[in-house]
Amino acid sequence: MLIEIEENPNCGNAEQFVYNELSGIRPVRSIRATERGQEVVLDVIGVSKDGVWKAAHCVKIADSGAGYAFLIFGGEWGLRLKPVSHSAPWNLEDSKQWGEAFKIYGSEDDIVYETD
Repeated sequence: MLIEIEENPNCGNAEQFVYNELSGIRPVRSIRATERGQEVVLDVIGVSKDGVWKAAHCVKIADSGAGYAFLIFGGEWGLRLKPVSHSAPWNLEDSKQWGEAFKIYGSEDDIVYETD
């Protein structure tokens, strides 16, 4: 899998990364993360070109240190994240939401899939 995000209104650019997939791709609803020193649950969505929303996804990838990891990825403009407590619709202008190119987790325990 190739990940390359050009600078866009959602997030900064990410150099080209290539990952070896070890599983099928699954849609993701939310993730657990540490933000400002606190563990929070974040809704996550993918952002396609021109700010079109699409599902975020996860795939198990090869990792040279741990053997495997979990790559959370979105669209051509990366991922959009917001605390689950923030019920406002997805919006690139909302200061309580932010964009990231992708996220990598060492454990599947912090990932909530659409089917969970």
